[in-house]
Amino acid sequence: AKKVAFDDLGAHRFWLDVRTNNTRAKALYDGEGFVVEGVLREAVRSGGGFESLVVMSMLRSEFAQRRGQAGELAG
Repeated sequence: AKKVAFDDLGAHRFWLDVRTNNTRAKALYDGEGFVVEGVLREAVRSGGGFESLVVMSMLRSEFAQRRGQAGELAG
C-alpha cells in the first residue's frame, strides 16, 4: 500500500488510524515506519461506548529514507 501511495499515486503523506486497544496492529505499523501523530478521543462507537483511535502517518521523505536503508522494496 505504501508503494502504491508514494510511487504510483505520488502522495506526499500516507496516514491511517488504529484503535488504541489494537496493540498488534499498532506494533506492525510502528515496525513499518509509521509515526504516531495523535489520538482521536472516543472517535468510534463500540459495544455501547466509544473507542479512541491512534492516527499514524508516513511522509514521502520518510518512505524514501527507509527505501535507501533497504527498509522498503525498490520501485
